[in-house]
Amino acid sequence: MSLIGIPVGLYGYLFPGNINIMVMELYASKRYRLLTFLLGVILVFESIYCVVALMFLNTLKTNTKLYSSIELIAYVLIFVMGLWMVIEKKGDNKVTHRNTIFRGIFNIIIHPQQIPFWVVAGILLSKVIEINIHNSTFDAFVVFNAVGTLLAMLLYMIFGNRMLDYFKVNIVVFNRIMGTGYILLSLYHWLLA
Repeated sequence: MSLIGIPVGLYGYLFPGNINIMVMELYASKRYRLLTFLLGVILVFESIYCVVALMFLNTLKTNTKLYSSIELIAYVLIFVMGLWMVIEKKGDNKVTHRNTIFRGIFNIIIHPQQIPFWVVAGILLSKVIEINIHNSTFDAFVVFNAVGTLLAMLLYMIFGNRMLDYFKVNIVVFNRIMGTGYILLSLYHWLLA
């Protein structure tokens, strides 16, 4: 199950953002040394945030009331994000792109390099992987998450402008699919609880 780290890392960096654009620029300008160094820095910090947040979450499991409250907040955030993505007006690309930026700003707070994102992701992951720092499955998850992050960066290096164009053209459809997935995930959890 630790292989789930690859799609988690890929998803975290798939959407266009400052880091992706920086990687594109460095690759396009053939500044390979700096690019290699910064890719290493990205992977190290991604792994540190992942480990620290998931360890924190694992510690919280001993306090069931607090853990249950954080779990509820995590699923509410996922549901709200999904609902926002689904109900946004179809025909107005300007509003869609603006809302995508607002969601991007929101995701800076709940982002794979930030502890709050990993707490939310950890709630979801705890259903399929044991979050225990002394477990080899956990170590493998962290490594595979870094691999997913690296894959996202490689996609931007190789297909950067085409990916940006794709997101510009298909952002409404992409948001609807992701939003529906978020809503279904939240409802699935609430129906099982």
